[in-house]
Amino acid sequence: MRWWKIGMAVLIILGCDPYRKLARSKNLADRDSAAFGYFRRKQYESASQLMEELVGLYRGNVRAAEVLYHLALARMYLKDYYAAERYFGQLVEEYPLSPRAEEALFMQAKMNYILSADYDFDQRETKRAIDKLQVYLTLYPDGSHAAEAQSMLAELERKLELKAFHAAETFYRIGRYKAAVVLFGDFLTYATQPDLREEAAYKRASAAFLMAESSIQEKQLPRFSEAEEFYRTFVREYPKSQYLPLLNAQYEHTQRVLQVPRRAAAGSSGD
Repeated sequence: MRWWKIGMAVLIILGCDPYRKLARSKNLADRDSAAFGYFRRKQYESASQLMEELVGLYRGNVRAAEVLYHLALARMYLKDYYAAERYFGQLVEEYPLSPRAEEALFMQAKMNYILSADYDFDQRETKRAIDKLQVYLTLYPDGSHAAEAQSMLAELERKLELKAFHAAETFYRIGRYKAAVVLFGDFLTYATQPDLREEAAYKRASAAFLMAESSIQEKQLPRFSEAEEFYRTFVREYPKSQYLPLLNAQYEHTQRVLQVPRRAAAGSSGD
């Protein structure tokens, strides 16, 4: 009776895994069938184990690209995004003429996009995703994923700008105004997000004023002059900004400080 139960258990196991025998076969076609059988049944771990072997056995053969593509998908479904990114990239690099190449390039970028951390953290994956998306849009400007790629690219570029903006803002917040002026100035040379540009321009002008106000006497006049220039630049670019009332109060103080030396200079030139 005991042996009968064991036999039944073996039959049940084999019945639940119809690809077990094919997976152990020395015949390449059998193992290929088993790998894709597991994939269709969503047994992605078993599928990927077999496909990793098949990739090497099929190297140089057009079938390798198809296996690599499904291997990458299997790892993606298992949430192993680093491995998925690597396999999609391998397909693009080794089989650029494959019908799967366009899809693989986009999916490689998408894996980097998924792995991209919040702007507070390291942005290596963000930069990789941006690079890959730009390559995709260059090679396939009318590709099936072009619209999604553009949307992802815009989101990632904003993330990088947020990181740079908050780096400058940190110095502003802790009273390191000289560093804040420099960093906000650098940010404004390349930033494209309108809301971030406006706030950065405001905080650069404000930081310049606060730096001048807290400076020793011999440094105040040139720094107030710089603050005045940043204020005027801001007003030209954002004449209806919500930040103007705050800057106007600072500007009035700046004018009072600069008025005395300017009057003196005007008086001496009149003599």
